[in-house]
Amino acid sequence: MFEDWPRVSARLKAAGHLGLFLDFDGTLAPLEARPEDVWLDRRTRRVLRRLARHRSVTLWIISGRRRADARKRVGVRGIHYAGLHGWERAGKTPLPRRVRRVLTDAKRQLAARLETLPGAWIEDKGLSFTFHYRGASNGTFRRARREVRKVSERFRPDLRVLPGKKVWEVLPAEVQGKGAAVLALVAQFPQPALAVYVGDDASDESAFRALPDGITVRVGRQRSTQARFRLRNPEEVREFLAKIVAELS
Repeated sequence: MFEDWPRVSARLKAAGHLGLFLDFDGTLAPLEARPEDVWLDRRTRRVLRRLARHRSVTLWIISGRRRADARKRVGVRGIHYAGLHGWERAGKTPLPRRVRRVLTDAKRQLAARLETLPGAWIEDKGLSFTFHYRGASNGTFRRARREVRKVSERFRPDLRVLPGKKVWEVLPAEVQGKGAAVLALVAQFPQPALAVYVGDDASDESAFRALPDGITVRVGRQRSTQARFRLRNPEEVREFLAKIVAELS
């Protein structure tokens, strides 16, 4: 990204409006073994406050977390938040009861099959659940993968599985992903608008594909990506955001 900054800078300066979409875990804040241990640091929060106050910027946090949880961990006024990979945001209708029942049944079945596996655990998000295997052995990973596939096939097409960094997330089919959410949100921006999307995981790839004319940035070492640019870690993301502030000033 920084090696190609003159071209990025020119696009930022020419934009009539900037739609800035940011993932949270692994993008704005480093990943931790437990999701509850991930928080935004003060320096990044300070940069986000400046962006959120800018009249020509609309700033969204789009996270796999629930919306309220993402808002609590970022803690910046003036930012818009979308949880569950962009599905959970203001104005969205709740999931039908039938879908909630199916999700509960799937979670119960998977938990019964995997509760004895060392280094693996299930995070219940209410409207989805995530199977974590960070720190698990290869044998545990292979067995868990088989069981997750069985459960996903049993409850198809009501549920789908979204892979991530050392996780599988089981979601209602109604949750179409970050790409669909970003397209819907970009359509609401004042025109002409430039969309910027920054994310670090497989769940962000649909957003990269949805924004072929935007500035898309993959965070981390993953080789295969639809994003145009790369940043190495959340520290470089903070530097990138600070440079946007400077350009808009």
